[in-house]
Amino acid sequence: MADESTLASAYEAISADAAAFKVDLPAEEVAAVAERCGFGDAELAAAGEVFAYLAKRHHESAIATLLRLSRLPQKAPKTFGNFDFARMQGRDAAALRGLPALANLHARKNIAFVGPGGIGKTRLAEAYGRECCMRGYKTYFLKASELKDRLERAVEGGTTAKVVSSMVKPSCLIVDEIGRCTFDRACTNLFFDIVDRRYEKEVPNTPVLTGNTPVNNWDEFFEGDSDTLVCTLDRIFDKASVYMMRGPSFRGAGCETFSVEAVPSVSKLRV
Repeated sequence: MADESTLASAYEAISADAAAFKVDLPAEEVAAVAERCGFGDAELAAAGEVFAYLAKRHHESAIATLLRLSRLPQKAPKTFGNFDFARMQGRDAAALRGLPALANLHARKNIAFVGPGGIGKTRLAEAYGRECCMRGYKTYFLKASELKDRLERAVEGGTTAKVVSSMVKPSCLIVDEIGRCTFDRACTNLFFDIVDRRYEKEVPNTPVLTGNTPVNNWDEFFEGDSDTLVCTLDRIFDKASVYMMRGPSFRGAGCETFSVEAVPSVSKLRV
């Protein structure tokens, strides 16, 4: 026969599992149902296993939905687990290895990965977004050129409020490859609205930006009056962790090179 503390923890566990899929079932109510149905230890344990299974299934389904809607690559996903942190050396390498804790998300600080192509900026951004999904936070990934196109269509179609709102909602918004395109004045103003509204959010959130160009030159990729540009960049980097990355490219690590040579064909001798 289970003692009172064990029974209480069983009721509380069922209550917690029910809450995981948004069912309000206080532990006291679980106990009342168990008493009314004459549950013994075995029946209570079975009920607990059912609720734990349902909670696990609900959690897995929610994570799968977050990943599907995130636009992060699902084939060969980029994770912190398969990122080669050993290649990242230097004074602040430990800060990079601390990314999986999602401290920036909870501190509402922006993240920027800046450095040459192939060094792992996008891979780290995708890993951060995936980790956010795994913790239950909505993530959205797009290239800077895709964001530009979407903003341009919004201006033409009169749907700017809807598009800006959609970019503000995700807890983690990843904009990859800043500097591959230039935002015109209208798009720059909308980009400022996105950055500004995210800056004011009081819930865990972080934009993650990547680019090949030093951040002090990012104003080259946004057209508009100087005040808007200054405000936009101030909002981005006022509370931010900027990772300046250097070193050789990761690309081609699995490439094998074979040297072969073609020689003239040898004609058969006639007897």
